[in-house]
Amino acid sequence: MSRRFTRKDIIDAKALDAEIAGIDGALGGSFFSGDKRAKLLELFRRSLAEGRNELHRSHLQGAPGRFIVLGHTHLMDTLLQKLHSVVLADQPGVKGKWFWLRRAKREFSLVATGGYGRRELAPYSDIDLLFLMPEGKGAHLAESVEKMLYFLWDLGIDLGHAVRRIPECVEQAKKELEVRTSLLESRFLAGDEALFESYHATLTEKVLDKDPEGFQRGKLVEQSKRHERFGNSLFYLEPNIKENPGGLRDIQTFFWISKYRYRVSRPKELIANGFLSEQEYRVFSRSHAFLLRVRNALHYRAGRRDDRLTFHHQLEIAQEFGYRDRPGFRGVEQFMRRYYQVVRLVGNLSWIFLEKYKEEHRRSDLGVTPLEGPFILEADKVAVSHSKVFSEDPNNLMRLFEVAQRYVRSIHPETLRLAARDVGLIDRRFRESPETSALFLKMLNGKQAVAWVLRRMNSIGMLGRYLPEFGRVIGQTQHDLFHVYTVDEHTILAVEALRNLKAGKLQKELPLPTKLMRQVQNPVLLYLGVLCHDIAKGQGGDHQIKGAAQTRTICHRLSLSDQDTDMVTWLVGNHLLFSRTAFHRDINDPGTIVQFARKVGQAQRLDLLLLLTIADIQAVGPGIWTPWKATLLLRLHSLALETLTRGLFTYRELKQRALGIKRAVLKLLGPEGKTEMAENHLARFPVTYFTSHDPQTLASHYRALAPLMDHPLAVVFQTRPDWETTEMLIHTQDHPGLMAKISGALAVENVNILNASINTAQDGMVLDVFILQEMAGGPIVSTRKLDQIEKTLRRILTGQARPEDLIAHYRPPKVKGNTFQIPTSVVADNSFHAHTVLEITALDRVGLLFTMTRVLESHGIQISTAKIATYGERAVDVFYVRDLFGLKLEPRRLDPLIQGLRDAVDGLADGLGPKSRGPAFRTSAAAYRKLPASAAEPPGAAGSPETETRKATVPESGAADASSPKSVAPDAAGPEGVPPGASSPEAVTAVGAAPESVAEGVAAPESVISDGRESDSGSGGDRVAEDPDFDDAESSRGRGWGWS
Repeated sequence: MSRRFTRKDIIDAKALDAEIAGIDGALGGSFFSGDKRAKLLELFRRSLAEGRNELHRSHLQGAPGRFIVLGHTHLMDTLLQKLHSVVLADQPGVKGKWFWLRRAKREFSLVATGGYGRRELAPYSDIDLLFLMPEGKGAHLAESVEKMLYFLWDLGIDLGHAVRRIPECVEQAKKELEVRTSLLESRFLAGDEALFESYHATLTEKVLDKDPEGFQRGKLVEQSKRHERFGNSLFYLEPNIKENPGGLRDIQTFFWISKYRYRVSRPKELIANGFLSEQEYRVFSRSHAFLLRVRNALHYRAGRRDDRLTFHHQLEIAQEFGYRDRPGFRGVEQFMRRYYQVVRLVGNLSWIFLEKYKEEHRRSDLGVTPLEGPFILEADKVAVSHSKVFSEDPNNLMRLFEVAQRYVRSIHPETLRLAARDVGLIDRRFRESPETSALFLKMLNGKQAVAWVLRRMNSIGMLGRYLPEFGRVIGQTQHDLFHVYTVDEHTILAVEALRNLKAGKLQKELPLPTKLMRQVQNPVLLYLGVLCHDIAKGQGGDHQIKGAAQTRTICHRLSLSDQDTDMVTWLVGNHLLFSRTAFHRDINDPGTIVQFARKVGQAQRLDLLLLLTIADIQAVGPGIWTPWKATLLLRLHSLALETLTRGLFTYRELKQRALGIKRAVLKLLGPEGKTEMAENHLARFPVTYFTSHDPQTLASHYRALAPLMDHPLAVVFQTRPDWETTEMLIHTQDHPGLMAKISGALAVENVNILNASINTAQDGMVLDVFILQEMAGGPIVSTRKLDQIEKTLRRILTGQARPEDLIAHYRPPKVKGNTFQIPTSVVADNSFHAHTVLEITALDRVGLLFTMTRVLESHGIQISTAKIATYGERAVDVFYVRDLFGLKLEPRRLDPLIQGLRDAVDGLADGLGPKSRGPAFRTSAAAYRKLPASAAEPPGAAGSPETETRKATVPESGAADASSPKSVAPDAAGPEGVPPGASSPEAVTAVGAAPESVAEGVAAPESVISDGRESDSGSGGDRVAEDPDFDDAESSRGRGWGWS
């Protein structure tokens, strides 16, 4: 939409003059007393509201962000100037009409500072004013200031102000960096202009000219501290667009330093002195415009100052900006992809130029050392001998990164800038060059800094240009609570996780995967599989299948052999197989292992897929990788490997294995194991109880339950430090609805259920084993909470309370506006030998598991095993079930059961708010730089897992005591060896972030600053990432707007 816009459309200054004059003529006396003040206040309120409404309409019609902040600045300027004139006219002895007095001499000066001073006033931002007072003036000026302040407060203006004389301003500017910064943005509004000029000249002479380097250092430290406060990460699920790394404050810091150092009034002036190129200025300007528009939208949506881009606001603003859903790629994800691309742009520009500032004052006595070809070592950084190195031979782009990796040196910021400028030279010939393919594979297989070099290439847009399939997922997000990182950052973090394994940083926690990683004969295939595993995200359909097809194309382009291509393609096409089997299926069921082993087919694939899965999960986000998950993955690997190497287990063999485990348990029990009581206890349970647990765990079960065998209901809690979980045992008489009642009680107590197995004994008793965690992760260690869980279980299981009644009183905070929409899915699998498997996916909320188990039991269905998983707001619950006769469900029973489950789950939507049954995912990803500790060997391995027991029974309520579990402190697991010595544009990332130390505390996020256009039809690349205002749903609506 095109529109010429005049200031009169926002506020008509002449009409406002006339109305003020009308009030003055109709009512005598002071403007600031009685009815006259009330009328004036009403006029200003109406003018302010009308101006804001007009600007809001313009925003909704597609006005650029800069237009709106200038409009609000003009609106406030006009009102303040009129108010200032009225105040001066109200002073005793003043001659003349009020509207002549805007620039009255020998009065105070009204000065705009801060964001208002630089004309970037967002719709509901506060305004910062300096009342600059002349020397030696009397009380009437203080009275005038007081009148203005009270009037502005009554007008509802969010106001920050200071009243100072010039010497006080100088003194404060010398002492406080924040004051000095605000003075850079001082702008005269009204009053004594000569006083303002004197103030400006004095500050320039006594402050601004004195210590530009000190100001620069101070702003860099200030930025570093702010980045640390936000976890040094671009990847916030609900970012603050002003304060987060890559946000508006980083743009302002860049400009403050430029303005202070080069005395420019606008960023565009930096082009003339060669500090910015035209391309860089365009990227800078458009990124700034996008963030301003998003901030304006946030303020309008909230009706107040609000810079946090919440999930709900993300949905609303995406719709407002014209982003529409398409298959596999929601509109909100397109919008957030744009956001992450922009903050990368801002972060990289900021880092490049702040580094350049520092280079001007850094030691120059390190000299220049030739390396090889056109590459030199300048100030201990890899640089190029001249500016046309890449344009003369584009292959030098790939050589640059290979040299930096091989010499373990960082890349000079000016060289990175040149490389970013020339990545547009990457075309089909470059991609299909045998030399560049060999160099790229060599880097993937390098001895060190593999993840570092990939992230560095990504930071200037080269990785997406070279692998256009990868370029399509740069900045790609998933609008949920689970996936913290963009797809490209997640992928590089996964490569880094593999490097940590190979370097032995997880030897203690993951000895077997560490050994396997070191034994991989051709690790480049695994790295390539990880690099490609998510390249089809956002394209609709199964991204494993589509990704495998695209991976095959990449492998052919890289000249891999057919055998190697098949391996990489298989890994990508099956990269979810391991986790889905381990977390969504009963891996103690022989049928599960047989199916899994048949799909994998060979031991080499099994090992590589395990390593890929570990890396994939560790790179998802903070708190996602847990020892419990490690235990499941390693146990599945062990069972599948045994199946692949020795063949399938028969039922007779399983019985023999169970018998052997029984003997091992009795031996572990020592004298207790020789008693008839122990023999009879173990004889009661089915084969699956023994094949599902290791002998140490079974022995701990017996010791905990032995004193309580005569009780009708026993509840035992055992802390499992090796899994970072709490194991809950319930031993009672089996009866219909038991599982539903237990899950209802745990829902009331806000406990996270990871797994449940039901073991029905021959005497009608049942031993239910639950694996539990706190909602934020980790075992339940509070004695008070364990007592409360026991109390609630006792009330429900003895019929004193109904779970639905207790759940009805539980109201967790709702996510505003039903932000997340997860369609309910119920899938039945009858292909297993002894069970029907039901997999239910739904929006997680309080009472979900209780609702599902109640439906199952109302249909006369027995639950043997429950696998409970939560991915942010999405719950995936799997049940192994049988009918009352112990058989699989007949096909005719499945349709009504599936419909009943779906209706019951959907019926929860209006009655209960969503909750997370897992860790809190809103935490900044980069706050977790250390990879969490992982589990040791899986159940059944040598050595007894240490357990700590708390017993509770119904007859002796609350009598048992508890002990605290030993803490499991994760070992540091930072990134592999990387180039030393300088800050980097990857410093603000997440797990294992900065490969280089951050000089002087400056952290700067990776980004893409290239504006290189696609030079051949074969490149998908990351064109939007390079220049996000081209072909974009939001930016095109803002063109054609202008002031007149």
